[in-house]
Amino acid sequence: MVRFVTALSVLLAAGALVVAPAQAQQSSQTTAQKIVAIAQQELALGVREKPMGSNKGTRIKMYGLATQAPLRYYPAAWCAYFTSWVTQQAGSPIGWDGLGDGLVSRLRDWGRKTGLWRTAPQPGDLIAFPQHIGIVESLQPNGLVTTIEGNTGDAVRRRLRLVKSATGFIRVAALNPPVPVLSAPSDTVYRTEPVTLTAKNSSTSKRAIKSYRWDLNGDGRWDHTTSVGQVTLAFPENGVFPLTVQLVDVNSVSAKATLSLTVINRPGAFSAP
Repeated sequence: MVRFVTALSVLLAAGALVVAPAQAQQSSQTTAQKIVAIAQQELALGVREKPMGSNKGTRIKMYGLATQAPLRYYPAAWCAYFTSWVTQQAGSPIGWDGLGDGLVSRLRDWGRKTGLWRTAPQPGDLIAFPQHIGIVESLQPNGLVTTIEGNTGDAVRRRLRLVKSATGFIRVAALNPPVPVLSAPSDTVYRTEPVTLTAKNSSTSKRAIKSYRWDLNGDGRWDHTTSVGQVTLAFPENGVFPLTVQLVDVNSVSAKATLSLTVINRPGAFSAP
């Protein structure tokens, strides 16, 4: 039987209790490795402007769709389109609200204000110049790095760059997902009586949470989306209910936690046949 729950109200979050979050699935690759691998795949495709010097191309247009103003400026200088698309594909979208950006200056500002700005590079970082941006592929001796960049020589190309030629580096890999903690007053609750679920983010990054998505009947669909980390509901029948919350931060990076509640009749309460 499909189980349904009734949401009674959404309350302002205040003082979450702590229980262990669900284990998240881990990829065999780190975020930095994913960024480099995806950039290398694009390099292997031989992406070029068509015609050369036009800022146009089927794949270049696709890169632009990963920005907060999709194709508004297309065709235009597309180095930031490229980095926005690669990081989006790697699961760590960049820019304000994780919407990507076509302007290098805005990405630089975002990197500084979110604490991702670095003066020394690591593979997977974005390498920023006054009017250009690319991806650090590997570190080389003598203060050099290899990079993979869009819109360099009208194509996606590998370059050898001096570290000191860059204005700085954006460590996208530091965009750790939220660490959701989901709690209830007790593992066992009474049928038809309100219970409040509380969710909070225990990540050390402490980026703001944009939304909380709630699956309140275990069917894999989001029943409610709230801007605060609490929801109050009642269970109309007995059973064991899996409950899931997904935290989505301001960069649209998300993570889920699940707990199960056992619903029973209150002792001495009348139970209909």
